[in-house]
Amino acid sequence: MSFSKLEDYLNRFYTEKNIPGLGIAVYHKHEPVFEHYTGFSDVENQIHFGPDTIFRLYSATKVITCTALLQLFEAGTFKLSDPLFEYMPEYKDMLVRHIREDGSEELRPAQNRITIEHLFSMTAGIDRRDTEETDRVIQASGGEGRTLDVIKALAKEPLIFEPGTHFKYGACHDVLGALIEVLSGKKFGTYLKANIFDRIGMRDTSFVLQDDNRFCKLYNNFNGKTHTAESIGESFNLQPGRAYESGGGGLYSTVPDYILFAEALCNYGLAPNGERILRPETVNEMRKRRLSPEAQQDFAKFGGVSKSGYSYALGVRTLVDREDNNALSQNGEFGWDGARGCYVVIDPEAEVTLFYAQQEGGSPWYRWHGTIRNYAYASLWED
Repeated sequence: MSFSKLEDYLNRFYTEKNIPGLGIAVYHKHEPVFEHYTGFSDVENQIHFGPDTIFRLYSATKVITCTALLQLFEAGTFKLSDPLFEYMPEYKDMLVRHIREDGSEELRPAQNRITIEHLFSMTAGIDRRDTEETDRVIQASGGEGRTLDVIKALAKEPLIFEPGTHFKYGACHDVLGALIEVLSGKKFGTYLKANIFDRIGMRDTSFVLQDDNRFCKLYNNFNGKTHTAESIGESFNLQPGRAYESGGGGLYSTVPDYILFAEALCNYGLAPNGERILRPETVNEMRKRRLSPEAQQDFAKFGGVSKSGYSYALGVRTLVDREDNNALSQNGEFGWDGARGCYVVIDPEAEVTLFYAQQEGGSPWYRWHGTIRNYAYASLWED
């Protein structure tokens, strides 16, 4: 195998795609075969992006959240078909927004119960997390905004459609994070540390930044020719309260940390150090498509060309038509991405795991994720 073409491609990202720095790691047949870093985590101070660079995962957090909840599923603490209100009574009598012919809005009682599977698959009808009621709860707590308190307050917001009928990428996985607290009796981050991070050796992954000196600057609309950005700083409200832990996007990590987690899923739940975090049948359940025809249409509109050939499963995209995506990965490949460009590919059939990280707000990363994936697969076959 030879990764020289992939290296050359990635090394041009600074000037050609305006990406300040990036990192990538690949496993094949459950062995590490490639790791590469280029560019800077801090352009102004010429600090290179490397294996110790800490960055935000954004929505790549979701795969970890769903894995954690599936551990509790394996333990028999819930069924996918269980109504959410059995664990959070606040979600029992939900209202649904309906638009009349004249354009006005009407609220009607929900006909369907939100199930836990609806949350996994983003078909619950829950839209945004930041509402008047959640803001009120956070302010009343002096800015603390504990996860479970905020998510209970979110139940007062009407749903945007009947649960199970459509797909909407929203705050469902933040609700799953709160559900983990209910089911485990532990803070969300505490559960993750004990049951995933510590077990498989993810030393730098947390909802709390472990080392400010290693944190990648958050560049917005970076220009690789002038070496400047329109701004530097957070542009997403990931932590509305000091104690809030977002299951949808709140984790920090590194390339070496996240590839350990992704590789565990690729090996049907068995991590490189021999620790098992899920059973094989649960991994297969995780990547099984879950969308109705109507919800699949919603997903296709949301994902655009980067999600062609994919459907949505339990918190992950899942490849169902590799030809439609020109993918070199196999049907059943699954994973997700993040708002500033992180991207994970988990392919148990081909025994390939890939994690790519960048941290730039404004770049159209969805245009090159598939190219990175295909370059990596081709590299495995090249002499």
